Amino acid sequence: MQLKQYIDQNTTVTEFAKRINRSRAQVHRYILGQNLTKSIIEEICEATEGQVTPADFFAVPQETAA
Repeated sequence: MQLKQYIDQNTTVTEFAKRINRSRAQVHRYILGQNLTKSIIEEICEATEGQVTPADFFAVPQETAA
């Protein structure tokens, strides 16, 4: 599950930022795939109880057929 999808379904950006002790702006960057490190990805995976996995940050979004 993508981080944005997890947040949309389970919490808010503000609450998630508090959970991982980061700013809202930083969480938005993570959603965009920016400023990610191995340790941050691990923190996100732990904070989402495994619903967001490391592979989710590297998955290529599938385009919908027209």
